[in-house]
Amino acid sequence: MKKLLLTLAVIIGIVLAIAFTAIAPAQAITYDFTWNGKGNYSAKGSFSFDEKIAPTSFSESGTGKTNFLESLNISFLDAANNVISAYDNVVNRISTTNYFKFNFNAKTQEVFGLIDFGGEVAGDTYLKGIVNSNLSLFQVSQSGTDFSRDKNSGSLFVKAVPE
Repeated sequence: MKKLLLTLAVIIGIVLAIAFTAIAPAQAITYDFTWNGKGNYSAKGSFSFDEKIAPTSFSESGTGKTNFLESLNISFLDAANNVISAYDNVVNRISTTNYFKFNFNAKTQEVFGLIDFGGEVAGDTYLKGIVNSNLSLFQVSQSGTDFSRDKNSGSLFVKAVPE
């Protein structure tokens, strides 16, 4: 009987230890980014991902569930620093735009390659191009034609947000 009670106590202890062990929370890391055009338009935003599950380098594109990116937002500003448009391209690991493209290297802390952030329909604004080559700020006219508002040599500055 004592042996049975001891075994039962050990089993209950193990079950309680497992039940009350805290599950390690996601380790979301956030980065801010900025873009400055030659014509004084600018963009600023942030993105986050779980650094415990994301590989060193990853890409996301299109609409729907993302692989690693948890959020990405961007605001576009005119030469007077007034917000002309703002978008939440990724919310809770769901990309909301068809043309969305994002590439990130966590080791170098750089966005790289072809990117496309922002809107996609008449009246919207978006940033598109190849990082370190050519990035342009476009606006979609009411007729659906895209036209360039500003551009730069592809510079996009990224900085980790301290925890």
